[in-house]
Amino acid sequence: MDHRWYQVWPVWVPKTFEVDRPTSEYIREWAGCRPESIAVSFYGQDITYRELDGLIDRLAWGLVDLGVGKGDRVAIHLDNCPQFVIAYFAVQRAGAMVVPVNPMLKHAELEHEINDAGAETLIGLDYLYPEVEKVRSRTTLKNVIITSLGDFLPEDPLFHLPPEAGKAKPAFSNTIDFLYFINKSKNAPICRVHDLKTDLALLIYTGGTTGTPKGVMINHHALSCVSIGAMHWYHLREDDVFLGVTPFFHIMGQIQLMCAPVVAGGRMVILSRYVPDVVAQAITQYRCTHWVAATTMVIALLNLPDIDKYDLTSFRCLWTGGAPISVELQKKLIERLPKTIVGEGYGLSECLAHGGVITPLHKHKIGFVGIPQMNEVRIMDQETGTIEMGPNETGEITIKGPVMMLGYWNKPEETQKVLRDGWFYTGDTGCMDEQGYVKFLGRTKELLKCSGYSVFPTEVENLLYRHPAVQEAAVIGMTDPYRGETPKAFIVLRDEYKGKIREEEIIEWCRENMAAYKRPHFVEFRAHLPKSGAGKLLRRVLIDEEESKSK
Repeated sequence: MDHRWYQVWPVWVPKTFEVDRPTSEYIREWAGCRPESIAVSFYGQDITYRELDGLIDRLAWGLVDLGVGKGDRVAIHLDNCPQFVIAYFAVQRAGAMVVPVNPMLKHAELEHEINDAGAETLIGLDYLYPEVEKVRSRTTLKNVIITSLGDFLPEDPLFHLPPEAGKAKPAFSNTIDFLYFINKSKNAPICRVHDLKTDLALLIYTGGTTGTPKGVMINHHALSCVSIGAMHWYHLREDDVFLGVTPFFHIMGQIQLMCAPVVAGGRMVILSRYVPDVVAQAITQYRCTHWVAATTMVIALLNLPDIDKYDLTSFRCLWTGGAPISVELQKKLIERLPKTIVGEGYGLSECLAHGGVITPLHKHKIGFVGIPQMNEVRIMDQETGTIEMGPNETGEITIKGPVMMLGYWNKPEETQKVLRDGWFYTGDTGCMDEQGYVKFLGRTKELLKCSGYSVFPTEVENLLYRHPAVQEAAVIGMTDPYRGETPKAFIVLRDEYKGKIREEEIIEWCRENMAAYKRPHFVEFRAHLPKSGAGKLLRRVLIDEEESKSK
């Protein structure tokens, strides 16, 4: 079938391909043909593909000997570190399912996810364990394996370390030490994945921005497909260097900066914290070629006051996700990195980070996220979901293809609501043009109705970014007895404008630059905006704050 997006399809990317092994087995492939090439660099500590493959096998055997069986769920409660990579693929080689847990969660949230998944084993960081310990007796956990950031750090780190990395390694009762556990385990190949389509690789929880987090079931076939698909799309090679600072617990960092790199045989430069100047140092030191990041991360990097002292010219591809990239940010990136290919992507946990739409290399269309690659995309009417909209007509984004969840864990009714005839109804609003480029307009539930007009917060935010004082912006709807809703903008100012501009001046600028129905009538300056652990803007938090004020 010829899709309209084939008009702009990259010449080097196959339209179809087969996968015959789990993602972890590409590590074994590279360990065989390029054993001494570097797979992971962690603040100056290097791990070769041969070493990484061996560590994964040892941990996998240890888990099996501990009683972890086929289909069991193993929680990974880690920051970005080599142990995350080792644990992720070891759990899968053991035949179990990885349950990545956001390290920012507190004990009550941890209790919910661990119990919902029915995880009996957890691999976690020492400094994060106290939150688990508070609720451990009320969870399904039987085994806890503890590691420290210091377990894989060099004696003389190249960059400033997170504060937790410098602390002495504490001892916790009723836990197992990660290094001891690996060292005593069998050193032999293991892979207990038998059927790529029925064996589950991943149970990843949604962000919970639209309700209680749900476990998304991903099989090995989808994970391998999306990893290989990303490799083809970006033209990834074994000499690529990936900046692994985007959180691995989140689907974007996990696929684009952990799974795709090991399929391509590249090098991951892993940082546990997003600290802009440390990130800039790492890019300069390692000559990073590839990074996929939350838009807010890129903004913070470009706003470093001494950005000119760092060399960022090694980037071949720099992609953003999690929020649409403004025209102003695109211009800044092109100006700062004229030889870098810039693009963006749209995806969800339910279709992984590359199963939505993605910008074709060298064919970025301003205002559009990209075109489908791994899956098909249709725009359907928002009333019934049964009528496909024409070019440039607004509707609900729906997705179908090989890179898709099997459903929500233990939630058949929720699954039935979003999966219809194989199509995933995202709850997001967008449109598709004649060439198959998709424009993401926002979550349907975030749509504002102002004087009868539809207003999408992301559109207003992108207009606000044109003001030179605006570093970050978030827009929500305020109840208005006359208009129904009125936009309110929360703005983080650039340092050079702080104390020199008033909210009223921004409102006046909006009057001159936006249609009356969509311009913010209220503006509030903030030191920072609420974000998820992956850097995604959390408008829901702002809405809740405003609603609490009116009570």
